[in-house]
Amino acid sequence: MAGGASSQNPGEEKQVLKLNPKDVLCSEHLPNAKIIEWSIKARNAPGIIAPIMNTLTEKGCGFLSGFQSIDWNENTILMGGFIDLSASKLRAEDIKKALEKIKGVLEVNIYEEMFDGLIIDGLHFPLRVSGERSFTLRVETFGGILKRLYEKFGTGAAVILYEMGVTAGESKAKSIAKKYRLDKLSSLRLMMAERSAKGWCRAEVAEFNNRRATIIVSDLFECMPFKGKQDNAVSQFFRGYLAGIFSQLYNKSVSVTEVECVAKGNPACKFIVETKD
Repeated sequence: MAGGASSQNPGEEKQVLKLNPKDVLCSEHLPNAKIIEWSIKARNAPGIIAPIMNTLTEKGCGFLSGFQSIDWNENTILMGGFIDLSASKLRAEDIKKALEKIKGVLEVNIYEEMFDGLIIDGLHFPLRVSGERSFTLRVETFGGILKRLYEKFGTGAAVILYEMGVTAGESKAKSIAKKYRLDKLSSLRLMMAERSAKGWCRAEVAEFNNRRATIIVSDLFECMPFKGKQDNAVSQFFRGYLAGIFSQLYNKSVSVTEVECVAKGNPACKFIVETKD
């Protein structure tokens, strides 16, 4: 279960977990510093990470941010990030040569282009989340898009957003059913947990049976730009997303109602899902 709660049955006591923000490697801004980006592909062998990190430390690199991921098809590990060479007399090329000498390292790339103290990731594309190509939008940007849609299309914008959500939800539910052999509740929890991992919201399954479900959602990206500023619930995309998911889980048409919304001043958004037959 997402949203800082363990995977328990609806109604059971929850275990509160401490959540920390997660940054995706994108850029670093450090005026008057000498920042470079590094990227290494190596064989996925035990102990490969230690010599890489030790080499960077020994060369006087200051660690700023980074990532690592494994390609199980190639059995390789990809590591990269930004480092500050201000305290080191070495050049970027010296760092590259030192890393290339490590046993098991297959490829080393260095990127140095800066814009007045700002460096942007120039070594990794496309962005993938759980192996799937993805892209990001600031929550404020999406809020601006919604505002513009309603200004131009009125209530028609709500219909468009809802149908977009339905398509996305149906696609996700079909994908999960194809990848994993899970019961309905476990599939639902997995999908809600993904929403947290991907930055959409923190979602909790408060109720679930064969005809009805209740989903409590905190910090929903669609509603947060309008927090406490609206008279009505504003989530149309996520409401449609839930409709798409549950129509697949139940194999029936469903209705989804947002009975509480942070845009109206509620502490969280609450969605009631019911089958129509």
